[in-house]
Amino acid sequence: MLKEHKILFTDPTRRVKTGEHEPRQPIPADLDAIRQALNSRDVAQAAVVALIAFHGLRPGHIRRLKITDLRDGRLHVDGRVIVLAEPVLTRLHRWLNYRDMRWPNTLNNHFFLHYRTACRPNTTVGPRWIRLTIGEGLTGSTIREDRILNEAHATDGDVRRLVDLFGLSVQASTRYTATVDHTALTRLDIVEPESTPRS
Repeated sequence: MLKEHKILFTDPTRRVKTGEHEPRQPIPADLDAIRQALNSRDVAQAAVVALIAFHGLRPGHIRRLKITDLRDGRLHVDGRVIVLAEPVLTRLHRWLNYRDMRWPNTLNNHFFLHYRTACRPNTTVGPRWIRLTIGEGLTGSTIREDRILNEAHATDGDVRRLVDLFGLSVQASTRYTATVDHTALTRLDIVEPESTPRS
């Protein structure tokens, strides 16, 4: 009947955006490269990589962190309170000591600075700074994926834990829990850096 009157039905969900879903299966990162970055003499690199490798922070979170987000050994990020591991606290305090010596009069209250943002209040470091700070051979997303993947295996695929720890959706968590019984990913090493890295 509609065809006779040349009326076509339009799918109402056609233009509804559901977001992009990552089809690729997460894989472990190069642990030697992560350990090397965690124990780097570059205090910024060690601090940034520690936040991702231990607590799975996204690079965007790290860029927006402020000094006041670190309180009593806890990090307050997007409504979540993260109890920081001791090795992470050690690296963050080393960065803060460097930050205070390098830019003692800065009015920028962001946690991470460089020579340009130190002179500009309310300016974050850019994505390029994060990439360069993490170093060659690694990216923030590969380190974060490795951390979440490790947690998925350590908890036998506990979706709720991944949601709570890393701020993931249930659907995003299933990317990681689906690998628990994967034969090629049955044994994952845990990153355990020295508690007192080289200074």
